[in-house]
Amino acid sequence: MLHIIVSTLLCTASCEPAEIRVWDGDSIRLGAGHQSEAVRIFNIDAPEIEGRCAYESNLAREAKIRLAEILQGRRVEIQRQGTDRYGRTLAAIRVEGHDVGDVLVSEGLARTWAGWREPWC
Repeated sequence: MLHIIVSTLLCTASCEPAEIRVWDGDSIRLGAGHQSEAVRIFNIDAPEIEGRCAYESNLAREAKIRLAEILQGRRVEIQRQGTDRYGRTLAAIRVEGHDVGDVLVSEGLARTWAGWREPWC
């Protein structure tokens, strides 16, 4: 399973129907092809799909599926905060007034970003 495509109402300056590709629990893509924008939720760290142990990989799949559920069919606001060392846009993502990163952290599917990666295993 590479990514999950969800339909949303993407709101920046105005709101437009859009498809968002969910790559994992803290990374999405806006748009398609060469013009797509990689976005990382700036305030969380989610486990990696190809984690160091089965627990991390399983939790990563849960986080990815849950992020897709949160975004699906909703009004999504992207608040850009700059870029990371990989060139991805760092952003706060809000759905219906709720910070998506905070939701994933509260459900145990991510951690608050501390400035470095911590082991999941």
